[in-house]
Amino acid sequence: MTAAEPAPIVAPATQTQAEPPPAAAEPAPPVAPAERVAPNAIFFEALGSGILYSINYQRMLSSIPLGLRAGASFITYKVSRADGSGNLLLATLPLLVSYYIGPPRHKLELGLGATVIYFSASSDATGTKFEGPGVGLGIAASGVIGYRYMPEERGVTFGAGFTPLLRSPKGFLPWGGASVGYSF
Repeated sequence: MTAAEPAPIVAPATQTQAEPPPAAAEPAPPVAPAERVAPNAIFFEALGSGILYSINYQRMLSSIPLGLRAGASFITYKVSRADGSGNLLLATLPLLVSYYIGPPRHKLELGLGATVIYFSASSDATGTKFEGPGVGLGIAASGVIGYRYMPEERGVTFGAGFTPLLRSPKGFLPWGGASVGYSF
């Protein structure tokens, strides 16, 4: 181009038609909140897997509705009569795994485990220890079929159910229990 030549006229760029905004994405369906229950519980059980009573701790697994439970009880009873006195001792250690089914707070509890049992009887006056098939250390298979209320974060938990025990050679003990405690 020389100085005398006029600058070429550039044609304006052709305008393209404005594209419509992308279609609004369909809203995602609401996601149900994950079911939560308090992961720890301490409770007192009357009768039940501890035979007469037990103090229990239960830990819920986070990935599946499974609870691992351990408890303990101890009772000693002095017997006194005119012909002598004695002492009875019963200690239990219930260990169970329970599976929970149902709506968020109200659950059907299905559990299996074992109860370690120690029983002894002795005479204080003569120092005689009683021996027999029920005396000493033993294990009973235990189970639970019942109802349990489980709070979401923390609070009172309670339940009741059928808690049978099976011990050889003593046989089958159809049993039940009720519990109340605190979940956190």
